[in-house]
Amino acid sequence: MTEISEQRRGALLGLIDRFWRKSGYEITAVNNSEEFPAVYAKSVDGFGISLSIGGKGQAFFEVATPCVEGSAVAEPTTKPNGPDYRGGPIPRPNVRSDFWSAESSGQPSPSAP
Repeated sequence: MTEISEQRRGALLGLIDRFWRKSGYEITAVNNSEEFPAVYAKSVDGFGISLSIGGKGQAFFEVATPCVEGSAVAEPTTKPNGPDYRGGPIPRPNVRSDFWSAESSGQPSPSAP
């Protein structure tokens, strides 16, 4: 829910790109769009993953599984560590970070995750 400023979006995607490569993921595509940048990758076992930045700096992390047989999935046994948006609209980012939401690049870069 952290707002990623336009000035920080490339830095975030660059960190993720480097971390995924270092972790053995294959980068399959990069969208350098200023409006909706994204990085797409594939794991060794066939999972597709992506991180994209949408409107108002909202980050979207998505995972696609390789072909699998359908199976029942149990409901979570623990409460969410924040608001539970299941069944309703996900709001725009509403958390400000001194670094990630900043609009100037005068601060030091974060380290890789």
